[in-house]
Amino acid sequence: MKKHCLTRILVKKVFLLAIVSMCNILIGSAQNNNALRVSLKLLQTPPEFQFSMDSTGFSKLAKPQFYSAIADTDVININPRNIHFVDFNNDGNKDIIYQDTQHYLATILFVNKDNDFKETWSGPGKLVEVKQGEETIIYVLKNAIGCDYSSQLIELIVHNDNTITQSSITYHYNTTIRDTNTILKQKKISGILRTQPILDNKDKVDSCSGDLINGNQLKTIENKIVTIIKKQKNWLLVIYKEKDNSSIGWIRN
Repeated sequence: MKKHCLTRILVKKVFLLAIVSMCNILIGSAQNNNALRVSLKLLQTPPEFQFSMDSTGFSKLAKPQFYSAIADTDVININPRNIHFVDFNNDGNKDIIYQDTQHYLATILFVNKDNDFKETWSGPGKLVEVKQGEETIIYVLKNAIGCDYSSQLIELIVHNDNTITQSSITYHYNTTIRDTNTILKQKKISGILRTQPILDNKDKVDSCSGDLINGNQLKTIENKIVTIIKKQKNWLLVIYKEKDNSSIGWIRN
């Protein structure tokens, strides 16, 4: 009798653990899909970020210059129209997100530490969104230009200890991210990711690098999980994730 009771208890525990595990998977999947929907919305219609100038905070600065690791001169002369005061690490002090336009379009994060502003992150692209909560999420959009054929949406999660988790979605400038029906279903698939829903395998020489390019091919994937965001006849527009970087491209269904 005791053995049967013990067996039933163990079965119940295993069953409950399975339910908890499944709930965690569903919650995690929902959170990932929500984050992905936000990113796709920003890619389809990138907003013009409104820099909320804090004149009080700006006037307290000794001089509107900051030292940066990315600027050619190491010094940035601050343009008040491109500065955004925000407490992105939730320590009660206003930090700075700055849109640099001196050399090229870049976004720089300065953390307010010991009454001084120190660069904590910088990269090419424009600031498109800031979402504040328990942790601040900052979105930066880098558009393809010149011989750089890829556009990129960068997501920065700023933690309370000033560390930053970075992830990105990259896509070719010929890949249009519009009118997506955001299916967000996952599928294991093999094939070639392409810039457009067209079979183009004709070799051509890249005018910038001189390298040989195989048509509109991006990369070949074998039995990999992708997330479907649009269907078009025999083609799927998908997101293929590799660690912290995801790629968007077309693949034959």
